[in-house]
Order: sequence, then structure tokens, then C-alpha cells
Amino acid sequence: MVKSRTKFPREGEFIMGRVVEIQNQYIYVDLIDYKGLDSEEHARGMIHISEISSRWIKNIRNFARINQILVLRVLKVDSYKGHVDLSLRRVNSAQKENRKKEQKFAMKFETLLEFLSEETGMTLDEAYEKVGFPILDMYDNYQDAIEDLKENGPQILSKLNDIPEDVKQKYLNIINENVEISTINIIGKIKLSFSNENGIELIKDSLLNALKVVKQPKETRHINISYIGTPFYRLEIVSKDYIDAEAILSEAMEIIQANVQQYNGQFEFIRD
Repeated sequence: MVKSRTKFPREGEFIMGRVVEIQNQYIYVDLIDYKGLDSEEHARGMIHISEISSRWIKNIRNFARINQILVLRVLKVDSYKGHVDLSLRRVNSAQKENRKKEQKFAMKFETLLEFLSEETGMTLDEAYEKVGFPILDMYDNYQDAIEDLKENGPQILSKLNDIPEDVKQKYLNIINENVEISTINIIGKIKLSFSNENGIELIKDSLLNALKVVKQPKETRHINISYIGTPFYRLEIVSKDYIDAEAILSEAMEIIQANVQQYNGQFEFIRD
């Protein structure tokens, strides 16, 4: 369970639910991230048979088992009565994978706060109220929050005014020790030459302009070009996202190609 600020989910949200009861027409689930009514351990949700599958259902038990964790879409919420209507059939495979991925980051976020609680003597609830929730308010999801804390932790925590500096430093230390951001690399060789008298300057200008494609380089997003031996140069692109890395490569190659065409040079990129 990951602590939520609200007792119930919002309509349209994708959530995790644990199957606790299966009847002929309904599946009941505990919404493990939401407290629900004061009389409940967790919020409880219901999936009607019509929202289980778009196919004809002969036996509802073929679609769920007790204690199974399901990714569900919230259709309707009555927080006064504690009723939450859910759908299984309105969740596609991409939405399911995204929600499972986000749950992993949510659990990671909570683990970091648990470490902070142990370091400072705060309860987990206090850590959420003073640190966790204010940070989450700045982001759309847990992954962005965690990764930005790793890259720009001091700037983010400087926005939290009610936390002592020693607590902020302890949290930064915890993040630095426990968070690794996965990146992908594109590596290759640039073969570049110009026959002009100022060929060296043209090479230098071409490569420097290519480096400007990433305007604010950082550890998880940058482009590097280094000399190997005439006429070869090593290129490395680092990004958190493969599509973004390919876009950086494409733009850098276009810049070099434009100079080559203008000054009758020779250019080739050889991907490792």
C-alpha cells in the first residue's frame, strides 16, 4: 500500500485493486492505496459483470481470483456512501503497464520517505505531510518527482519552507544513495573532413554547433563529441528516452550535414 492524500480515487483514474470477493455478478476489490471510510481498513470497490470483459462471460471466476491485483478504471465514486464503481474491460494493455510502472515508482517514493523517517524520528505520516505531498504537488507522477529529485534536489527542496536544513540534507543524501536513473546511449563515429584551407575551423564549428542541440546538458541528457584521429570523432548521446535520443542524433546530424553541403565536405556517421 502506498499512502494517498485522498480517501477515495477520482473518476477516470487507473488504480490497483486486490480481489477480495467474487460473486456471480460482481467482483469486489480492496483499493489498497486508499483508506476509504473511517470504518474501513481500505476503500472497497465493485466491478459489475458487464465491466469485466467485452466478451460473453460464462464463468466470472475465469477472469479473477482471490488476492489477485488488478489494474482498474474508476467509473463512479460516492465518497459519502463509500461506493466505488470500477471497470476491468476499459483498461487496455498500455494503460495497465503504465499503471504498474507508476506503482513501482510510488513504492520507491514511499521507501525514500520511510528512510527519512528513520533518520529524523518523524512518523511516515509526518514525512508525507512535510516532504512527500508538497513535492508530489509539483509533478504529474511519481517517476518525474523521483528523477527530478535526483537531478535537481537542492532546488526542489529549497521550495519547502517548513523543513529544517539538516532534514533537507538528510533527504538529499538518501536520494543520492538510493536512486539511480536508467538511461540509454547512442554511440558512433563521425567521419568528417573539408578540403578547404580552413577545414579545421569548419570541422570545429560543425561539431560545436551539433553540441548545442542539447541546450542544458545534464547527467541524464547530453551529447558528447571527442577526437579519435583524423578524420574520425566519437559521438555519444545519453537520454532517459530512446525516442528523445534519436531526435537529438537526427538534429545533430542535420546540422553537420548542412555545413558539409555548404562547404563541399565529406561526412558519414557510423553507428556502433
